[in-house]
Parts: sequence; C-alpha cells; structure tokens
Amino acid sequence: MIKISVTKIRRTNLNKLAALGRDLKVAMTGDIFKGKQPLTPEELDTLITNFTTAQSNAESGGKLAIPAYLAATLALKNGIALFGPYVDMIAKGDVVILALTPMPTTARKDFVALILAGALAAGLISKKGMSGQFITDCKSYGPKVGYFAIISEGIVLPKEVTLSSKGQLFIPLECNINIFTSTTTTKRKTFSNLKPGTTYYVYYVLTYGPETVGFLEKPLEVICSN
Repeated sequence: MIKISVTKIRRTNLNKLAALGRDLKVAMTGDIFKGKQPLTPEELDTLITNFTTAQSNAESGGKLAIPAYLAATLALKNGIALFGPYVDMIAKGDVVILALTPMPTTARKDFVALILAGALAAGLISKKGMSGQFITDCKSYGPKVGYFAIISEGIVLPKEVTLSSKGQLFIPLECNINIFTSTTTTKRKTFSNLKPGTTYYVYYVLTYGPETVGFLEKPLEVICSN
C-alpha cells in the first residue's frame, strides 16, 4: 500500500523545505483531513518561521549560526513527518487523497493518469488585491503539477468555449465576452488591470509537463477589488 514517505521528507531539499511546510498547512485545511492533527496551523507556522529565520541567519552570520539552523531544520522536518501517519490513516493508500498533500509518498504518483482521469484542482480561493485586481490560489495537488487558469468577465464560460486535451483553448467568434488566461504554472495567481467591482469566473486546470492538460471545472465566482 502506498504511504507518505518519511524518508523522502527528511531528504527534502532545504531550499524547498519552507514551501513544503506552507503547502502542507494549506492542504490540511481540506474537508477530508478532519479530526485532531499532529500540529496546529500555528505550531506549524512557528516551525516554518524558526527555520526561515535560522536559514537567513546562517547565510549571513557564519559558523556561529549553524547550530541553530541545524536544530530548526530538524524540527521542521520532524514536524512535517508527523503528518505522515495521520494522512496515511485517512488515505488508506488512496492515491487521489495522498495527492491532495504536497508530501512525497513511497511510490511515484502517476499524475498524468490522475489528471487525464478527471482530477481537478481543490480548495480554490480568492482574496482582494489593489483596485482592478484579485489573487487566487488552490491546494497543492502534488510535485511538478501545474495550474493553468482562465477567467471570464461577467458570465460563466459559454459551453462553446472548450479546452482540448492538448491545451488548445477554442473561443468562437460569436463569444462576445472578455476572457483572460494565466499561463504561469504556479498555484497562486494575480490578475490585474480588470474592471473594479465586476464579477469574474475563475477556472483552474491541472497540467503536468508540456503535454498533459486536465479539464475545466466549476468556476469560482470573484468580485474584483474596487
């Protein structure tokens, strides 16, 4: 049975460790992960902050700062590793549930197969930015998974607007609405130069590598900042 790999967690590249902790914190807010968790969000935040502070001090403070850096690194890795058994107990080997966390598993997830089978981005959220702007994010689906976004101004995308499995977005001539896309692969996206106070519909599409493109899902309704 596939499980979270504590060994791989402990081998995480130090430049990616804080991001792993932050993504894990977001993932643990999902509806699936209920009950008492190994650490509270505040406790995990403290471990992440201690690590990033110690890392910065080690880079600028020389050898005297190394012991604190090593201790903070071990503490964060151990804290993340605590979530392994917790997630395993819920997932029971289900690769779809395991993929909702950013933690590595004992077997490589077949993200291509999951995305082509209909996997969707989960936990899509938005927050206000400056005037004419909003910011969106979602839960991490897994390492190296990308997130392509499409937004429609005023109304949901008409059914005539389609996205092929090769990533080709088709917009018919009679489609008289403003449609924007974000071609970056990051989860967190900032949309700017929009109409303040206007409603937009945000679609996230999972991708993997240059050739695997997922499906349009139910959009998130967002009102742009005034």
